[in-house]
Amino acid sequence: MKLKPMILSLSLLGATALTANTTFAAQELSSAQKQEVQQIVHDYLLSHPEMLIQMSQKLQQQQMQKVANIEKQAQAVIPSIAQNLFHNKISPVGGNANGTVTLIEFFDYQCPHCKDMTKIVDNLAKQNSNLRIVYKEYPIFGGASEIAAKAALAANQQGKYTAFHDALMNTKGSLSKAQIISLAKDNGLDVKALEKAMDSDAITQEIKQNQKLAKKLKLMGTPAFIIGATNNTQANNTILIPGTTSEQVLQKVIAQVTSKASS
Repeated sequence: MKLKPMILSLSLLGATALTANTTFAAQELSSAQKQEVQQIVHDYLLSHPEMLIQMSQKLQQQQMQKVANIEKQAQAVIPSIAQNLFHNKISPVGGNANGTVTLIEFFDYQCPHCKDMTKIVDNLAKQNSNLRIVYKEYPIFGGASEIAAKAALAANQQGKYTAFHDALMNTKGSLSKAQIISLAKDNGLDVKALEKAMDSDAITQEIKQNQKLAKKLKLMGTPAFIIGATNNTQANNTILIPGTTSEQVLQKVIAQVTSKASS
């Protein structure tokens, strides 16, 4: 059958016809016909690059709107969960424990984006003496992530959270239990006490609580950051930043919250 007139019309309707299943079922096409479809769409897009720009702009608008919706929802829910977000006694705290501005991070030790943000968060703590950091263990990448999260919370009980946290974050690739325990030994932790604490109800409940908080905030993954005044966590004083971002953006938000907190 003659494909070109039909396929060209499909191309004009959009670039999503790359697999040729917009109008007719895939099983109706031979391998050669599928290749013809792909080539025609490919050639059309090369001849009309403005379509790719329009599609990119549309996608960016949709993503920005999605982020805006998440932030709006977060603003509405944060006051009701502020105590558990900012002041849960089990959650590890870094930076200045008495800082009047708090940065909360939800993360997973096997999340590559979280690993990328580790140095940025550390730099923010060095550059902002008034910054308090709350670490929310949020394991979403399987069993090893949960083991790492439990081990890190157990390390916090021994007063050695930060070094162990950084060691886990700086480990390339996926983790295993043996590797996690080895890192604990390397960082001077009492492994027997660590493994016992990992199975405690307090640590299990902390992870479950973080999962509930993430669900209420409608977080779609890790990392995610919340920045707000430590002791004034009303909606208009807190800002949610879902996903990776730059150090400059986080610094700007910290400065903004610091200004509000001091006024």
